[in-house]
Amino acid sequence: MQRYLLDLHIHSVLSPCGDILMTPGNIIKEAARQGIDIISITDHNVTGNVKSAIELGKAKNITVIPGIEVQSREDIHLLSYFNKLNDLKKYGKIIYEGLNKIKNDEDKFGPQILVDENDEFIGKEDRLLINSTDYSINELVSLTHQHNGIPVPSHAERSFGIIKNLGFIPEDLNISFVEMNFNETIEEYLKKFSYLKKFKLLKNSDSHYLEQISPKMAVYLKGKPTTEAVFSYFKHNKNKEFLLK
Repeated sequence: MQRYLLDLHIHSVLSPCGDILMTPGNIIKEAARQGIDIISITDHNVTGNVKSAIELGKAKNITVIPGIEVQSREDIHLLSYFNKLNDLKKYGKIIYEGLNKIKNDEDKFGPQILVDENDEFIGKEDRLLINSTDYSINELVSLTHQHNGIPVPSHAERSFGIIKNLGFIPEDLNISFVEMNFNETIEEYLKKFSYLKKFKLLKNSDSHYLEQISPKMAVYLKGKPTTEAVFSYFKHNKNKEFLLK
């Protein structure tokens, strides 16, 4: 069994809220410096920098799980993780088609930069990415499953979180995992939101700056650290066995 450290919620320079230094290459270097083995680049509503991150990660022996953070029409953020880049791309295409066609204002929101496998800037995304899609949270979860992905509501108790926005998690929502901000202990969360007992609670950095990247979880795996292996470990172990303090 090998121990792997994880941070599965990181925004690159493609997210307008991501710092200009958050190139895939710099993210990989910072993750390596901290001993993080598995990361996910989860930009807002697009997937354009994931392939570059995967290729750049190979040089540092860091696994990059294909991911994205999508905003539903209820203004709820949902992380979706995939084992295959092609599944992410197909899902991402549908998401982009449902994204409102509002032009990005760089002065207000910041640039949205695409990076190649040499970690060099190659273009910009003109459509504003920190915006809602036309899809409901239920539709996004369903679309994630249809593309062999794993849906995880982001920072559930914080702004743009499902608990913050709806006040609860719908019983018919087909999810097994929920990302919390962890400003409180697990016991405090379960006391406040008793329905969280049915989910595994995840923790990530939600980094927008290099200095925010940090290992938040750890897993022990026999084989390769695939998306399925990581989330299977989460599912079959208690929260406190994979959450780092």
